[in-house]
Amino acid sequence: MHPSGTRLTKLNFVLIIVSLLAVAQIAYAQVPSLNDIQVGLYKGQPVDEFLSAGGFAAVDGPAEPNNPQPGYHDNGRGGNSIVNDPCLDPPPPQRQHTVQSETEIAVLNTSGSMGKKIVVGYNDSYGFYDNTQGLSGYSYSVDGGNTFIDGGGLPPGVPNHGACASSIGPTMGHDCYFGDPVVVVHNDTQRFFYSSIYKLPNDTFSISVNRGTFQSAPPESIESVANTRCLNDPTQYQVPDPPQQINERIIWERPVVILQPTTLTQNDFLDKEWLYVDQASGTLYVTYTRFTPDGQTPLELMRCLRCARLATFTTGNWDGPYTIVPNELDAFNQATMPITTPTKRVVVTWFSRHFAGGIVEDRQAIQEAYSDTDGTTFTGRQDVAIVNPQGEPPGYNRGRSSILNAPYINPDNFVSGNVYITYFSGKTPVTKGPPFARAGDVFMSTSRTNATSWDSPVKINDDPGTTSHVFPSVQVNKNGYVYAGWLDRRNDLSNILTDAWANVSKDNGTTFGPDREQTDVATSWFVRADARPNFGDFPPPAPAPRAATPDTIFTIANGLGVGTLSK
Repeated sequence: MHPSGTRLTKLNFVLIIVSLLAVAQIAYAQVPSLNDIQVGLYKGQPVDEFLSAGGFAAVDGPAEPNNPQPGYHDNGRGGNSIVNDPCLDPPPPQRQHTVQSETEIAVLNTSGSMGKKIVVGYNDSYGFYDNTQGLSGYSYSVDGGNTFIDGGGLPPGVPNHGACASSIGPTMGHDCYFGDPVVVVHNDTQRFFYSSIYKLPNDTFSISVNRGTFQSAPPESIESVANTRCLNDPTQYQVPDPPQQINERIIWERPVVILQPTTLTQNDFLDKEWLYVDQASGTLYVTYTRFTPDGQTPLELMRCLRCARLATFTTGNWDGPYTIVPNELDAFNQATMPITTPTKRVVVTWFSRHFAGGIVEDRQAIQEAYSDTDGTTFTGRQDVAIVNPQGEPPGYNRGRSSILNAPYINPDNFVSGNVYITYFSGKTPVTKGPPFARAGDVFMSTSRTNATSWDSPVKINDDPGTTSHVFPSVQVNKNGYVYAGWLDRRNDLSNILTDAWANVSKDNGTTFGPDREQTDVATSWFVRADARPNFGDFPPPAPAPRAATPDTIFTIANGLGVGTLSK
């Protein structure tokens, strides 16, 4: 679960409560690079064990049928706001283009907005069937998240053609977004940036970044207000509800490819990218894992110096790639995330899996490295924490023995200068399994030395962690308060229903206050869907449930910091 965007300068901590990490896979029989990736073994295991949701989408396409157990949601009838428009989905029992997942959020904090203008990106399986929308969907709000407008998908580089991905027939000449979205905003220039896995028209893969701004302009595509009009009126399914009296909307430019494949790299696949913008300089950083057909997986960084402040935004503005971690024969590294500290040090964290003899996994860790050359060279690599795997929560339906432990990092650029990383740890040592217990705790590690050393992990959740606890994230406000949010099943001992929880530290990450539940209604991840994993879908406690699809939900965390602080 990857909310992102600018750090909040308000006391409130904004959360996206979601279906997160989704989209399945595409088979390109005619593309040697994808065939090589698809059948390749990494540390003795198939690539499916390591690829992100967007990577799954690019390699294997839509998954149907998927997770056939019924699921139900409240269609936004609780205190949360719907982000994508669920009424654009087909009515039950259809599954095609039903998933919005792996959400990211950026909140504009500048004069005239201060939290009012919000952009959310998500994987949208509609793009399997129509490239005019693609797999990188978005919604926006101009009223602080009270209402959202579903904008469809990012504009393709090659307009006016049909489905960009198909298991039948060639796709040459078509471009396609494959999700794994990250959305950030540069407050001074009020420019938003959206990164995605991107297939070029020549069927090679790279990463794209789209630049967008709020403008008084007509919509780029059909827009629809996210609401519940179809709940009791089935005739409204797949009928847009255009917004009325919208003075400004987000307008996206065409995709910029941040690095062009070469003869040597055209068969590589770039996965699990993460985008960060330095608010002072306006420099953009993108980190990712490079999959090669011969089983190499180095971590790399691309850089766009002062790009948020430039009038133009092109491929030529980007330099790199720079190596964060070279290929390692006995390890697999994934889920990078970069930040810059107040001293302009670039810090990158990731999830590391070590394989004795290159085959048997014997260690998992959250690691980091830093650069004092603005991302061109990295030193100081070290463990942040040793962690245990956590078995996939029921309903996640990815079919793996454990769930990806993607760390989340943010600096305190306002008060302390500390750096914070959140992650989870399961109850079963990696040397004991699988199967791994579907239970865990969420933790935070703090560096008070500019990422050169790390304090002992602090447990964030205040319950025993006997159910699934996954995907914590961390944000810091202008007072230096440290906010954490995560997904948690403590309210259901059967480990099925999920809620979003949050917490706050007012002493620079030393202790956390009591946990506070943020969702109005618990989540079932058993839904009708054409992508996987597909979560989280909000089920009502209603006697007459309805078949559900994964939708994206927004709320502002509340009730935090009330009570006694405790370890």
